[in-house]
Amino acid sequence: MATEPVRSARLALALGYLAFGAAALAAWTDPGRRYELDVYAATPTAFWAGLGLAVVLALFVAYNPAVTRGVRTGALVLLGTSVLAVAGLPILRNYYFWGVGDSLSHLGFARLLASDRLSPFGFLYPGIHSIAVFTSRTLGVPLTRAMLYVVVAFTALFVAFTALSVRAIADSRWALPTGVVAGAFLLPINNVSVFLEPYPTSQAIFFVPFIVYLAIRYLDLPDSGFPRAVTGVGLLLGLASVTVVLLHPQQAGSVLLLFGAIVAVQWLFRRWVPDHAISRQRPFYAPMFLATAAFLLWAPRFERFYGATSGLISGLLGVEPVGNEVTSRASSLDILGGSVVELFAKLFGVSLLLSIVAGFVVLAGWLGRLDDPARRGTLLRYLAGGLALLSGTFLVFFAASISVLPFRYLGAAMVVVTILAAVGLVDGVPLSIPWPSWRTMRFAAVLLFTGLLAAQAAHVHGSPYIFQPSDQVTETSMHGYQNSFEHRDPAVEYAGIRGGPRRFVDATYGTTFTDRTPGGKLFEGKEEGIPGPVFNSNLSTHYERDRYLPVTDRNRVQEVALYDGFRYSLSGFRGLRTTPGIHRVRSNGDFRLYYVD
Repeated sequence: MATEPVRSARLALALGYLAFGAAALAAWTDPGRRYELDVYAATPTAFWAGLGLAVVLALFVAYNPAVTRGVRTGALVLLGTSVLAVAGLPILRNYYFWGVGDSLSHLGFARLLASDRLSPFGFLYPGIHSIAVFTSRTLGVPLTRAMLYVVVAFTALFVAFTALSVRAIADSRWALPTGVVAGAFLLPINNVSVFLEPYPTSQAIFFVPFIVYLAIRYLDLPDSGFPRAVTGVGLLLGLASVTVVLLHPQQAGSVLLLFGAIVAVQWLFRRWVPDHAISRQRPFYAPMFLATAAFLLWAPRFERFYGATSGLISGLLGVEPVGNEVTSRASSLDILGGSVVELFAKLFGVSLLLSIVAGFVVLAGWLGRLDDPARRGTLLRYLAGGLALLSGTFLVFFAASISVLPFRYLGAAMVVVTILAAVGLVDGVPLSIPWPSWRTMRFAAVLLFTGLLAAQAAHVHGSPYIFQPSDQVTETSMHGYQNSFEHRDPAVEYAGIRGGPRRFVDATYGTTFTDRTPGGKLFEGKEEGIPGPVFNSNLSTHYERDRYLPVTDRNRVQEVALYDGFRYSLSGFRGLRTTPGIHRVRSNGDFRLYYVD
């Protein structure tokens, strides 16, 4: 018969699920039809209240020592589902699409695949595009929606296998709950170069915990000679290593760094400390060889691989100023009333705290203070080596000033930081605090985790909180662009606010990296941005030839409401309606096309 604490936990869990259901219903019944600058503010308050209650109750139940395994599992499922609700807000709010930059181009790739105009073997990273096409055909949903499903699915994969990896390492009954919480932080998302949207880099990074978990299981297998060395776990690890190459070769490179760290640590210990547990562990040469072969057989086939390599070399040789783009963004933040310190605290504050914990774990691991049990110490040394290589790669790319690409490696490094920090928290590293009682410690843990989860959730999507507009793409804006492309005069070039309509050209006709669509229509000027002073004062007299100018609600709200006319002023937008020689030729409420004569 259940005790009173167990009955209370079950009641709290039931209440948590009811709160989650009410939250999801509140978001679903309030769809975002028009463009919303801030997805957080536009989402009903009932959603955030219900979700917050569900998270708090899930944490209290998960860390209740009296509950059964089934009840604790139910609490962890509720916690994970709550995280997915935040990640899936574009789906819950019934947005048409999410992602106005590279994501639109990846939508174009998916459309080429779906129409059999492009082979999966014909471009560098066909992973999420192929999955989206399969999902679209299986579920009978548009590709725009299928790609959003893919984002949520990889987020679920990340949370689940981060938790399983922590449980596979840590020597504590609280490893799984803390692993779920750590995964729920979604530390790899930095909104600098890793985004929660259809973006192969992000999905590849979110796939890494699955590979880490398989690597741990592979290392746990007894060493044996061929053919007994071929195991189910080994085959699955090999398949996962090939898959990450197809998701994104750059993040396959991150996996190679992790594998290389394992091989290097094993070699060093077998060479210098033959009596250590690492020296008796299963060799990792076969997975390393297979992952390297898959990378070398795939990536060098494409020109973009060599372009990225030459860009790194040029940067290291000093062709571009170090941190040039970071410096530029810092100047813009100062003008907008923000600061780099403020933005850093919002984007990386939680990551920094957990990185400090992970740093203590690494230090304690290498000093041998975590060698009881020996298996935990060996696994932590592997992860520490991988983190060192990933962090070093981030610093090398940052020194080379390769735009924002270094932050992709930082995203991969945060996968390892997440696991190490979670292990440290559950195993008492770096220190143990003499709590008055278990109830006090549980209350403090729930309070801490709730605060950190809220801080992280506040920036997983672009919003004014981090000086960014939301990445919502409305159906009316997409249709506006498509109709304007269909009925335009090919001799008239485009020009746009902050850039031409290239992304929408990609999404409409398929990403081809050329100025000509499959139908033969030229799109000259599709990447041309109008200079701010020209837009604000002399748009009708600046150009020697006619131009099409598309303007959406997002353009106006972003430039006027968010950036306060920093580049494109309110008077410039008003001038589109009053300046002679500028004619509005198409409008559907969200999209307006002007003809600059």
